[in-house]
Amino acid sequence: MQQRVIDVLKIDAESAEWPFLRNILNEDSDQLNIIRQLLLEIHTPRFKPHQMTKEDEIEMMFYAKKLKTVGFAVFYHNEHYVCCGRFSPMMPPGVTEKCCKESSYVNQRFLVA
Repeated sequence: MQQRVIDVLKIDAESAEWPFLRNILNEDSDQLNIIRQLLLEIHTPRFKPHQMTKEDEIEMMFYAKKLKTVGFAVFYHNEHYVCCGRFSPMMPPGVTEKCCKESSYVNQRFLVA
């Protein structure tokens, strides 16, 4: 039986990407083998207005490194610190906007030499 391939998986879930990343990279990274490209907008893991803490940065770097160890390479990266506070009026009461990083990855298993 041939395994299904996902050409592009885009995750832009306003901090809800963290349960996905933590689960898939810590418990079941084999599921990533069927994804050709992964487009992530990663927000700071904790709700902190207008700042990214050192702990946030460390956790974001940790999962970026884990993606690399399971076969993904970055082909685009952009940091958005201007988004801090920009969408605050759209957030639920008590939840402030976070800073985010946008990264696009390619699964090296699908690259042809």
